[in-house]
Amino acid sequence: MSAPLKVLAIYREEKYSNRAVLADRAIMDEVLKSLSFSMGGAVTFTKIRPEDIADKVLDFNYDIAFSMAQEENILAYLELLESRGAVVVNSSKGVRNCYRGKLSELLNDDAFSYPRFISLQVEQVLFQAFDSEHGYWVKRGDFHALVDEDVVHIETIDDLNPVMENFKSRSVTEVILQESLEGELFKFYGVRDCFFNLRYIGRTSNDRYTNIPGDPDIIFDRGHLERLAHLAARILELDYFGGDCIITNTGKMHLIDFNDWPSFRTCRNDAAPTMAAYALNKLKSEVSIASSFIQ
Repeated sequence: MSAPLKVLAIYREEKYSNRAVLADRAIMDEVLKSLSFSMGGAVTFTKIRPEDIADKVLDFNYDIAFSMAQEENILAYLELLESRGAVVVNSSKGVRNCYRGKLSELLNDDAFSYPRFISLQVEQVLFQAFDSEHGYWVKRGDFHALVDEDVVHIETIDDLNPVMENFKSRSVTEVILQESLEGELFKFYGVRDCFFNLRYIGRTSNDRYTNIPGDPDIIFDRGHLERLAHLAARILELDYFGGDCIITNTGKMHLIDFNDWPSFRTCRNDAAPTMAAYALNKLKSEVSIASSFIQ
């Protein structure tokens, strides 16, 4: 009888789960349940809240590590775990690629029509910026939003200084000044090359949590959007991902955000079995590659 699969599960830090603590926990739990079912229960789980990690002794004897964590000490640990043969989803590199500044650089390609942006140090004096018909978004440049004030809309550049002062007071050192676009907002969730779910949110507004009724049936190439999302996931080196896309009145698609392992809150039950199967297939692939080297 073969030994049970050893699986490590690290939940997302609560401070990085802005408005989504319970939803983030729920998708991890659902993936683990799906994995256990597919393995006939032949799995041993180690489940960790990052907030409790100082009380845990982490070893390196895991086959698969599922991690939603963002803290650098955990990402460094996962890198070592991966170097010792474990399958890690998402990898530390993929997570770091989704930090706002790095993400903007990697998606700054005509294929994705990513909104124009400038990276700024909060101490920096802005002498000139691109024109933006619908104003600008000012976003913290390291992580995604930890609090609502990490993503702020301004109408003109004249409104920038007080926003920068607020970031500075919270020890945020870098921001992204990004073009604001208007259109229909769609949110998507995916497992690289395996699963894609798209849902309509509403028409954009200057409050990222407020979307007004719009046109969910706007005409655009949804198949192309799916292909673009999977392409972006490969570029960002993500296994599980989510993001946002704005469709303008002309039908043009703009990828405006990408996230490592979102909550999958509207398609959790559909996504989880695919997420579990993806990790198992990745493990089998890694084992086959290792065996070929040994032979």
